[in-house]
Amino acid sequence: MARSASVHFELEQHPFFWLTQAIGSRDRRLAQDLRGFGLRVPEWRVLASLCARRRCSMSELADLATIDRTTLTRTVDRMEGAGWVTRLDDTRDLRVTRLAPTAAGERMFARLWPTVERLNRVAVEGLPAGAVDMLRWTLERMKTNLDQQPAADEQAA
Repeated sequence: MARSASVHFELEQHPFFWLTQAIGSRDRRLAQDLRGFGLRVPEWRVLASLCARRRCSMSELADLATIDRTTLTRTVDRMEGAGWVTRLDDTRDLRVTRLAPTAAGERMFARLWPTVERLNRVAVEGLPAGAVDMLRWTLERMKTNLDQQPAADEQAA
C-alpha cells in the first residue's frame, strides 16, 4: 500500500479558518441577541438584505444573504407568516417572484439594528485605522477572484 505524501498544513495560518471563526463567533452572539426578538440569524440576514436593497428576487437574496435556496424558501415562508416580508410579482418577468420588506419588517429592522451595530463595533474594537476598509476591500477582492475562477468541474470539461 502506497503511503500518501505528507502535506504540511497549519490551520491557524489559513485565512478562511479565521473568517469562519469570526463569523461563527458573531453568529453565536447574534443568535443570543436575536432570540429576544423572535428571529434567527438567517432571518436577520434576509431582513437586512431586503431593507438595504428594497426588492430582490430569490436568487439575488440567496446570494446576498448567503443562504442556500431550500433553506431560504423555508426562511422566507416563516418571515412572510410573521408579516416581515412580502412576495411581489415581477412586472417584467412573471416567472420571477420578488421579495420586499413590509412596514412591520422595516420596524423590526430598526429595532434590531442598534443591537447588531453594537456587536459589529465589538468585533472591530482595537483594529488600527483603515483596517476595516482594507478588510472589506480584501474580502470583496477574494470573492471576485473566486467568482471569476471556473469551478473544478467546468475546468475538467
